[in-house]
Amino acid sequence: MADKINSRDARLADFLRDLSSDDGRTGSGAAGAIALALAAACAAKAAAITLKHSPGNAQLVQARRQLLAHIDAAMEGSDNDSERFLQFLRHPSRIAAQNVISVDEKLLNHVEELATILESMDPQIRQNVAGDLVAARALSVAARTIQIENIAEMREARTKQK
Repeated sequence: MADKINSRDARLADFLRDLSSDDGRTGSGAAGAIALALAAACAAKAAAITLKHSPGNAQLVQARRQLLAHIDAAMEGSDNDSERFLQFLRHPSRIAAQNVISVDEKLLNHVEELATILESMDPQIRQNVAGDLVAARALSVAARTIQIENIAEMREARTKQK
């Protein structure tokens, strides 16, 4: 496989194989970003199905647009995290650690924005797709937990570097 895995183009099986390997190309930060993308996608599905029944709901239309943008941002974040984490593994330095931290902090901000969107959507979503919001929340909690832990680990690694 190539040194850089592009999440947009990779098959899920390839991503999972790389994530579970010992080569370090893909780490948990990338997995957290994918969890964020899945969370946004679940919520976007709930919005899309609800909008079939209430197409004039401007707030939900806007929320869905934001969710789709979060999917793209999370996929880009996964790629960036993988690339920067690999750079850190190859050439550990304070700067390389900070580069990973900056990506993870950006992803964490997206998780927080997603939580706000989910709260605004909750009362508007049809009951038959409420499970999609439950999944979105669970996945976003996982994404948050992963990014917080990665930031802490990389801050510790940063202090040990020159």
